[in-house]
Amino acid sequence: MYRLLVISGLALGLAACGPAPRPAEEGPVQLHEPDNPLLLAEHLDVLLRPEMQGRVTGSRSFALAAQYVEDRMREFRLQPALEGHYRIVYDARVHLPWPAVLGWADRDTAAFLPGLEFWPDARSDTGRVVADRVALCVQPRTCPAAPVWVLPDTSAEATSRLAPARSVQAVLRVGPLRPTLTDAPIPGLRLLQLTPEAAARLLALPASALRAHLTDTASVTLQLRRPIFLRVRRMGEPRVGALNVLGFVAGKDPGLRNELVIVCADLDVVALPGSPLLFDGAHLGEGVAALLELARFYSTLASYWPQPRRTLLFAVWSGARQGHQGLRAYLRKPLWDPTATRRIVYLDPDPGTLAELHRLAEQYGMTLTPVLPPDSLQAGRQVFWQVPPDWQQAYRRIYHAAPAVSSIPEDLRVRALQRARVLVQAAQAVLLPEVITPDPWAPVREDTLRLPVTENDP
Repeated sequence: MYRLLVISGLALGLAACGPAPRPAEEGPVQLHEPDNPLLLAEHLDVLLRPEMQGRVTGSRSFALAAQYVEDRMREFRLQPALEGHYRIVYDARVHLPWPAVLGWADRDTAAFLPGLEFWPDARSDTGRVVADRVALCVQPRTCPAAPVWVLPDTSAEATSRLAPARSVQAVLRVGPLRPTLTDAPIPGLRLLQLTPEAAARLLALPASALRAHLTDTASVTLQLRRPIFLRVRRMGEPRVGALNVLGFVAGKDPGLRNELVIVCADLDVVALPGSPLLFDGAHLGEGVAALLELARFYSTLASYWPQPRRTLLFAVWSGARQGHQGLRAYLRKPLWDPTATRRIVYLDPDPGTLAELHRLAEQYGMTLTPVLPPDSLQAGRQVFWQVPPDWQQAYRRIYHAAPAVSSIPEDLRVRALQRARVLVQAAQAVLLPEVITPDPWAPVREDTLRLPVTENDP
């Protein structure tokens, strides 16, 4: 376990009463990593408390988690980002298309189970649709005029560019249910994700016939005996007062302290406020835990040594699951001259958004360096469904099979802690040349350290 920073093999002596030893003039720089597993586990345990698990931007859960981050930054003696405040509030768009109902128009009750058979796509607009005619197509451009289009999940990218056209009111995308979030809907279009089994039952088609229609290049229009009914509503207000949490560690080198390195991570998750249906196992807070440990390390270091050379800004963003709104808000009104920002070190971003993040940083003339866990530690990172047992029993009665419901692994926290430690170590490989020394460095084990003994020592 690495806990102290060492230069040329000497301990800093952070807890000692006397002055710390001066660094040697020669030799490679050797540093200990600030990956204390007890502190990292403490951060993760707090962020995984039930009252903080559904920390969607703008929710009470997010506010509680942000308060914890702010309290730790204050405890670690980071400088507040702006006029004595760690929090910076901005106006964010939060679009949550929920609740949703899917069934037949001749029934008074919902016929399909959310989380098991269907789910509203994050880009869905609100409203209701009743239709007795649907078009089954492989791609949107091949669909004929119809109030409802049924498309395979492989057309997701093309669907993202859809706009209401040719009287289409709703799109049903057949495939796995993947809950996501976005900042705004596609105006006038209702979008639902639908499992193949549910789609076949909704349209009264054999499963083999449905598969054939969704793989054939020729589109087909069906006249339904039972009109289908769907409705999507919006949860909450479209605009909320969102917040980022930011703190500084000032640089000590007179020639470099005006240059900035941003270390950042995301605090929000994919969830529904007040709903237990979703548990975001892909964003457990590993990046935030690693960021807090790095903040503690460099703030403590700055109290005893003329380090770091450059200024460090530790930033925790909101709105990352809805278009990276927190990062965008900072870039529009940065606290530091963008031309003097060396790089943005992004801890544990969504791999699927890396291209977007790079374009965003380049738009403001900045360099973004993502820090990701290795592929071996990425397994099992997903959103878990927590549907009620009676829903699962209803599913078994309908399909005579067990529903494909994900169960939360027992070792979730253990894997999260492993990822957090790896993130700290990988981030240090980027940060040390930027803020400590440009010379080569190597981590050393704590048990190899020995302070020099002098004649005056007892």
